[in-house]
Amino acid sequence: MAQASQIGQAKDARRPCNQATRPRPAARLLRSRPGSGLIEDDGSRPIEIPDAFLDALARGLASRLAEQMAGQLAALHEGSPWMTFEEAVEYARVPAGTFRKLSADGTFTAHGGKRKIYHRQELDAALLSLSGRTRR
Repeated sequence: MAQASQIGQAKDARRPCNQATRPRPAARLLRSRPGSGLIEDDGSRPIEIPDAFLDALARGLASRLAEQMAGQLAALHEGSPWMTFEEAVEYARVPAGTFRKLSADGTFTAHGGKRKIYHRQELDAALLSLSGRTRR
């Protein structure tokens, strides 16, 4: 009988091995090996990605992005080279107030009467000249 009571006590002393009841390990520093990227998928287990794979992925993404951008640029140039104020602001990627000031200063040549329009080649030339300037 004594042996049976010891077995019962041993069973009671055991804890169930369940993910929900298992205590989480303390946070520790994760170190990656040289030549690999380190990504944590759920915060508990790191995934190491070799640099060769990352380089191949970057090359593949770069070529796909270049194709998409070429298609978008071709679609942009298929239309009229003339742009309204709103289109020119979007094309130049500057705030509308800045665009107005540059247009008033003569940096961007505006055509038309009350409703100004801008030519794409003139905007390109002006933007290139602006990008060559440095801040003081």
